[in-house]
Amino acid sequence: MRPVQAVKKNRRLRQPVIVPLQRRGSTMIGRIVTVHARHAVYLLMLSLSVLLAAPTVTGCASSQPDDTVTLRVFAASSLTEALTEAAAAFEAENDGVRIETHFAGSSRLRAQLEEGARADVFISADRRQIDEADDLLIDSSQVTLAANELVVAVRETNGPIRNLSQLDDEGIRIVMALPDVPAGRYARLAISETDAEPGFVDGVLANVVSEEANVRAVLAKVLLGEADAGFVYRTDVKGADLAWIEIPVQETIGILYEAAVLRESSSPDLALEYLEYLSAGRGQDILQTHGFLQRGDAITLSATTETQ
Repeated sequence: MRPVQAVKKNRRLRQPVIVPLQRRGSTMIGRIVTVHARHAVYLLMLSLSVLLAAPTVTGCASSQPDDTVTLRVFAASSLTEALTEAAAAFEAENDGVRIETHFAGSSRLRAQLEEGARADVFISADRRQIDEADDLLIDSSQVTLAANELVVAVRETNGPIRNLSQLDDEGIRIVMALPDVPAGRYARLAISETDAEPGFVDGVLANVVSEEANVRAVLAKVLLGEADAGFVYRTDVKGADLAWIEIPVQETIGILYEAAVLRESSSPDLALEYLEYLSAGRGQDILQTHGFLQRGDAITLSATTETQ
């Protein structure tokens, strides 16, 4: 990962990787994409999380002792690597506990909970999804776990975008998350708050060629060269070795990860213990290792953000 100003041309050997794109009936349709060798492993992992925008599930699949307690967690897709590591650490410290984490866009997870999906913990990439699921959550359990920042990911080499003002240039291909997904809402708020020429927002939105169900799908489009730029979180580009452009309106965006225990949790005490683990000590160390900001560094959401 590097700022766009530091991008240099790279002539390393490339290798083909087959990346699944869509399903037709019972047949998986794929295509061969040429990518940098250093992207291969990352793309293979990423393709699993965005295939058909289906939720990704982590957790040991082997047989468990009869007395094992399984905690089911619904979490924003941008937390995939961090929470996978945190869940493993929590399990190692708590015998007889298994963490099963389902990753997807926060709005999709909230909709699944409203439709009756069972979970013990809900971790969203924004406050709105928590507020809309309020009737399903234990109010006293709600906590802010971390903060993040929005950036524009661009192709590392031969990209046509070097600064934000070029996003409305004719022919630029931009990808965002859907408007009801936190990353998509943050992206639209960011461009509306950018100090640019009249017509900039309309120009940027006119260049949007795809709207994705979660932020990892946005990242995949840029990695595969199917978009020139994509609005993602800073933590997403951390392991992707993509160039990125800073967005100077973070105070207005205020990206906070909110979590709570479900009222229908079968293990509410354990669920609360897991949130406490993520909120301090080792849990916070893991989140910060993956690029998330401390809760104390989180920017309070402005009234503008809350009413969007």
